[in-house]
Amino acid sequence: MLTPAFKLSQDDDYLFVDIKAPHAKVSETEIDFFDRQFRFYSKPYFLRYCLFGVILNLTFTVSCRLALPGRVIQNGDECVKWIADKNVFHVKVPKVCQGQHFEGLDMITKLLTVSDEMKAKRTVPGIEVVSTEYHDEVEQERVEEEEDFNWLQTEWSEKDDKSLLGEYYGFASKYAGVFARMADELACLVDIREPEKKSIAQRRQERHEIENKHFSDDHYLADLHEETEIPTLIATKLCWDTLDCSTEFTDDEKFKLKNLPWKQYLIDKNMKYHLVMGMVDILYAFAYETRVTEGEYSVESGWTITKLSSTLCWLELFNSLQETVVACVRRSLCYPLHRNWQLSIKIIQDVIKILEKGRSFVLKCFLRIHSIFNESGESRYILNDLYITDYCVWLQTVKTTTFSSLAEALKKVNVAKDEVNFDIDILEVASKSVLNDEKEYVDNEENIQLLRAMNVKKQNRHTNEESSEEESEESLEESSESENEDDSEAPTSNDEESSSESEDSSTEDETEESICLNTDKHKRSERIR
Repeated sequence: MLTPAFKLSQDDDYLFVDIKAPHAKVSETEIDFFDRQFRFYSKPYFLRYCLFGVILNLTFTVSCRLALPGRVIQNGDECVKWIADKNVFHVKVPKVCQGQHFEGLDMITKLLTVSDEMKAKRTVPGIEVVSTEYHDEVEQERVEEEEDFNWLQTEWSEKDDKSLLGEYYGFASKYAGVFARMADELACLVDIREPEKKSIAQRRQERHEIENKHFSDDHYLADLHEETEIPTLIATKLCWDTLDCSTEFTDDEKFKLKNLPWKQYLIDKNMKYHLVMGMVDILYAFAYETRVTEGEYSVESGWTITKLSSTLCWLELFNSLQETVVACVRRSLCYPLHRNWQLSIKIIQDVIKILEKGRSFVLKCFLRIHSIFNESGESRYILNDLYITDYCVWLQTVKTTTFSSLAEALKKVNVAKDEVNFDIDILEVASKSVLNDEKEYVDNEENIQLLRAMNVKKQNRHTNEESSEEESEESLEESSESENEDDSEAPTSNDEESSSESEDSSTEDETEESICLNTDKHKRSERIR
């Protein structure tokens, strides 16, 4: 049977269900809803999902009379309409508690998940389900209060559990033996080798060692003084920077949610904390790739997201939010094309904005990652099987306040340069010193050029003086009277010229002397180096 495309909406009194079924047999359509269950059946379609509130009971069969818009009234205003030109069933369902708001109507995969009561009825008789996902509001609030986290506190350490196949890994640490079976495919995807033989502590130690070896001083310093591209990337406005950013799912995203596997997870408080930290780690990698590509993802996007995420690349489990953010920043300074401290810090702000957009927007990001991995090749779909698919299903069950509280906690996280252990603060100070020395060297070179120009000018002036003296001697021989007059005036003018020349010469000598002193000083500093 096929699951039709559907959409749910509501007002204070009614729940509205729109079901698109272009190949349905209207005369054989059946719709049934009771308590929290809703069922739609019309060959070849079948739809069943669980609701978060209580709705009134109504069962009827849609006949061929509903080929045109019509109403079937029972117990009030309940009705179903068949909109023929759109091939859509429009069902109007009254709420028992008028004014009650049903949460999570856009969490399609969760709605399609079979409830625990139904599973118990179909499986082993005599087993009572004492607690389900859909308990009353008072119980739900009590459980949520008990599960509030202090995101900034290191609350747990990893377990030392092993399976017969070795160490666990993947979403909620529920996988083992996958790497042993698919060693060739996974070798080019992740950095870790033989994870079944390594504990979480061993993976972390090995990751730190490889990151330290891979960090490049030259690459970091080159990007540090890059004045064009990186400032532009930091200033770029992305979709989550705008107020009108949509959190509604597109038709393509709804189709993906509808086709996700229907699962329910038994996750304790310890593991839930690890999963949320892994979510932050993966979102950081996704936000980095989105910013540097401005949302224009490429075949390299899958590599970048995988490489920047310690969760995906090293099967890491984090114990605190501070540890998670430090790991993200470290890898952003080791592997991608742009390695800049300000850019890495900007990505943290991007993650905060994504979390503030709420559960639906976070889920949209993971759906995009799922598509990127499927389209990037290199068997990266395996990471979807190990992590992303389960995240897409599980995120729909996380309470909405988790994301807002996590965003507030992330705002309080401060990462210092010495925490990443790459000595980048020392590198930056050294680079500034070198730049200042280079500037002094350039200034000295300019002084040398000026000195050379002054010497040339001085030589030209001496040449002009010699030629003028020869001309004056010739003129003296032509006329004796003019010679006497010239002899009486010449000393005065010559004295003036000689005095001015001596002044110019003294000025030039002083300038020349200062330049020479600077040049000698520069040469002495070079010899000291």
